Amino acid sequence: MSKVIVLRIKESRTIQSQHLLDLKREKKKEIKVSVDSPNFMLSSASIKDNAKSLFIVRFLKFLFVGLVFLPKVIISFCRNIFKSIKHTIYKFKHGVKVKEDNIDIKNFCSLYRIEPPVFWKKALVSFAVLALIFVLPIKAFGSFENLQQEKDAILAKSFEGYNQLVKSNYLEAGMSFSSAKNSINGLGFVLKHLLSAIPGIGDKLVTGSGLLTFGENISNAALSLETAMTYFNEDVTVIEKIKFLKIKAEEAIPNLVIAGTILDKLDTSSLLPFDITIFKQALLEGTRALIVFNNFSDTLTDMLGDKHFKRYLFIFQNSNELRATGGFIGSFAILDVDKGEIKKLEIPGGGSYDIQGQLKEFVISPEPFHLINSRWEFQDSNWFPDFRESAKKIMWFYEKSGGPKVDGVFAVNSSLMEDLLGLIGPVDMQEYGGRTIDKDNFMNETQKIVELEYDKEENKPKQFIADMAPKVIDKILNIKTDDLGNFSEIIHKAILSKDILVYSKDEEAEKQIDSFGLSGSLKNINDFTDYLMLIDTNIAGQKTDGKIVKEIDHSSVIEDDGTIINTVTITRRHTGIKGEVFSGVRNVNYMRLYVPLGSELISADGFTEPPANLFENPEENYKPDQDLERIQGPVYVDPQNGTRVNNEFGRTVFGNWTMVDPGKEVTLVLKYKLPYKLDLSNNIIGLKNTIKNTLGLSDNFFTYTMLVEKQSGAKNTTFKSRVTINNIKNVARVGSEVALQDNGWQVEKTLDRDVYYGVVLEK
Repeated sequence: MSKVIVLRIKESRTIQSQHLLDLKREKKKEIKVSVDSPNFMLSSASIKDNAKSLFIVRFLKFLFVGLVFLPKVIISFCRNIFKSIKHTIYKFKHGVKVKEDNIDIKNFCSLYRIEPPVFWKKALVSFAVLALIFVLPIKAFGSFENLQQEKDAILAKSFEGYNQLVKSNYLEAGMSFSSAKNSINGLGFVLKHLLSAIPGIGDKLVTGSGLLTFGENISNAALSLETAMTYFNEDVTVIEKIKFLKIKAEEAIPNLVIAGTILDKLDTSSLLPFDITIFKQALLEGTRALIVFNNFSDTLTDMLGDKHFKRYLFIFQNSNELRATGGFIGSFAILDVDKGEIKKLEIPGGGSYDIQGQLKEFVISPEPFHLINSRWEFQDSNWFPDFRESAKKIMWFYEKSGGPKVDGVFAVNSSLMEDLLGLIGPVDMQEYGGRTIDKDNFMNETQKIVELEYDKEENKPKQFIADMAPKVIDKILNIKTDDLGNFSEIIHKAILSKDILVYSKDEEAEKQIDSFGLSGSLKNINDFTDYLMLIDTNIAGQKTDGKIVKEIDHSSVIEDDGTIINTVTITRRHTGIKGEVFSGVRNVNYMRLYVPLGSELISADGFTEPPANLFENPEENYKPDQDLERIQGPVYVDPQNGTRVNNEFGRTVFGNWTMVDPGKEVTLVLKYKLPYKLDLSNNIIGLKNTIKNTLGLSDNFFTYTMLVEKQSGAKNTTFKSRVTINNIKNVARVGSEVALQDNGWQVEKTLDRDVYYGVVLEK
C-alpha cells in the first residue's frame, strides 16, 4: 500500500513539475525584450526590469528559508567556539604547559580541545549559500546601472577591430577584438549569467562574444601570414622564404581552426544581415590550403636542392596541338638547382628535334603515330594519359639520346604561360623585330616565330623560347608581396586543370606530389559506379585544338535488374577559319575513351580513319617497345567499326579516328554495357551502412557515384550526364550541379577539372 502511495506522490510531483515548467515557458513567452539593433543594445532600465521579473520569486523563496535556518547556524557556531575557549582556559589554569620549540599543531589542538564546531563544514557551506543569496543579486542589480556604458565601450572596440581588419592592420584589429572580449569577461560571472538567462539577450551575448573571439583569431592568423608575405621581399633564397612561411603557417593554422570552429557553432542569423556560408567555405578552403602547404613544404624545399643538388627535365607542351599529357612537346629545358638557386638553365634552340638524331634506340611507336612516324621518338613520348608513366618514358628517351640522368620531370602547358604573363606583365623581346609579348599575343607570336620566321640556316626555331624563358623566370622570382595572392590562385587553377604536372624519381617525394594534386596520375576507380575520361591526340592536325569546341553527352539507363547501358555522344566543332595560319586546316585526332574495366562495346558510329596509304610501316630493325606492350596489352579491333579495344590502367579503352574541317562539326556515338550491375540488394556494409545511419534510411537503398577525369591541356569542353532509373526515390546528392528528377538525375558542368558526384536512392 505504501508503495502505491509513494508512486502516486511521485506522479503528483511530476504533474506539478510539468505544470510549473509550462507556466515558466508561458512566462518566458510573455517577456518581450526591446532591441534597438542586431547587437545586444538594451537600456539599463529594460535590463533591470527583466532581470527582476526572473529573480523575484526565487529571491523571496531563499529569503524565507534563510530567516528560518540562519539563527540556528549562528547559535550552533557560537556555542562551539565558547566551549573551545572554556576548555583552553581550564588547561592553562591547572598547569599544563606546552613546549615552544617543537609544537605539533594537530596534537596541540586536540590536547586543548581547540577544534572547529561540530558540523562546521555544513555551517560554512550554509553561510556561503546565504551570502550568495543576499549579496550577489544586490551586486548584480547594481552592475546593471553601468551596463549601458559598458555596452557602448564594447561596441566601439568591436567596430574599431572590424575597421582595422578591413584596413589590414591586423595587430591593431586583434588588440581591439581582445579588448572588447575582455570587457565582456569583466562584467563578472553572475552578471553574464543573468544576461544569458534573459530571452533575446542571452543568444546575442553568446554570439557577440563568440564573434569577438573569432575576430581575434582571424586577426592573429592574418598577422602571421602578413609577416610571412613581407619576408618574400627580402633578398634571401626561395628555400629560406618557404621555410619562414612554414613557420608562420604553423602559427596561423590553430587560429584559423579555432575561428572556423566558432563560426560553425554560432547562430549568426539574428546578428548579421548577410549569409556567412560563403565565408565559412572560404575559411575552410584557406585552412586546408595552409595545411596542405605545410605538409608539402619539406618536399618542396628538398626538390629545390635544400639537401642535395637536383637536375630536372622541363617539357613545354603546346595545348593547341593536343597530346595525352597536355600537348605536343615542342621545347624542353634542363634545369640545375642547388640550395634554392638556379645554377644552370639550358634550352636547346632546336627544341625537341635537337636530340632526334642522337637517339640510339629503334622502337616501334604506338600504332596511331604511324600516320607520321613509325619510330617512337622523344617529341611523341607523352603518349600515356597517366603522367607518371609518360614521364618515365620521356626520361628514357632523353637519356637514350645521350642526355644526363635527371631527378624528375616538369610538364608546363602553354595556357599556364598566358596566365603568368597576365600577372607579371609584358616581356620585352625587342631583338625579335621590336616585339613585346603579353598574355594576349603569346601563342600567336610564338607560333609565328618558331614555325615561320626563324633563321632557316641557323635552324634553331625554338631559340625564341630559350631567349624569353630567363626573362619570365626572373620576373616570377622577383614577384612582389602584393602579387603573391594572385600568383597562388594561378598555380591553384593550374593544378586543378592539370596545366602543370610533376614527377619525381624519389618515391617519398612522388607520394607527396600526388597528395598535392600535381602528379597527373590516374585515380583509382574501383569504388565508383561509373567512370569516363576522354583523351584526344592531335596527329598531323597542326595547331587546331585551340579552335575545337567539345560537348560530351553521357546518357545512362539503369534497368530493373541493375544492368547499366551507357551511350556517350561526343560533338567536335571546328571554329577555325579555313586558310587561317596554323588553325585553318583539318583537325586530325585519335580519340580514346576510357571506361570501367571490362565494359563491352555495343556500337560505335561517326568515326573516320585517314586513308591507309598514309600510314608508315615500321622498319625491320625496329623493336616493339616493352613499356608500351606492358601498359596497353593486347589490342582487339572491332571488324564492324574499326574501333581499337584494349585494357590499361585498370580501365577499358575504346579508340578511333576523328577528322573535322574548319567551320564543320562531327558527332561520334559509342554505346557500351558496363561489366557489372548496380547493387540494388539490401546488403548494407561498410560505407553504405554509414550512409544509412547518417541519413536515417531503411535497408532498402543504394548509391550511385560517377567520376569524370579531365585531360591535361583540354579546353572548351562541357560535360552533360543524364541517368534514367525507374521505381526509385531520390534521397540525397553530392555535388551542387546534380539536378534530381522523378526518374533519375541530370548533371551539366564545364570540364575544366575532374568532376565527381554521387546520388543516394531508395526503392
